[in-house]
Amino acid sequence: MRVIEQMTNSEKVLAKAVLTAAQKIGLTHDQLAMILDINLSITNIDCCRLSLPQKEVALKLIRITVAVDTLSGGNISTIQHFMKYPNKITKGIPLDQIQNISELETVLQFVEGQNQRQ
Repeated sequence: MRVIEQMTNSEKVLAKAVLTAAQKIGLTHDQLAMILDINLSITNIDCCRLSLPQKEVALKLIRITVAVDTLSGGNISTIQHFMKYPNKITKGIPLDQIQNISELETVLQFVEGQNQRQ
């Protein structure tokens, strides 16, 4: 049986959601694989069973995407601009920062905090 057939519905939904989120914020498949600690030479993200820590990171990426999407009014160019340019508050480039788990938390807290202020 193929891996994709062994995945639960919630795992399939999570895989599809994190792929969509990654695309929206401008992550390549290679960057997403690195963030999720997946070896793409073995499998594709959309048919990979994620461990619990990988699922937690995937959910944080989705939360970042949702928050930035809300802040930008859904404007893809604004979302990707935010992700690709230095941010004084997060003290880095969000797209680079989310590739490190502790800095991913910083970006997540910032964008969700901005949404709460609105």
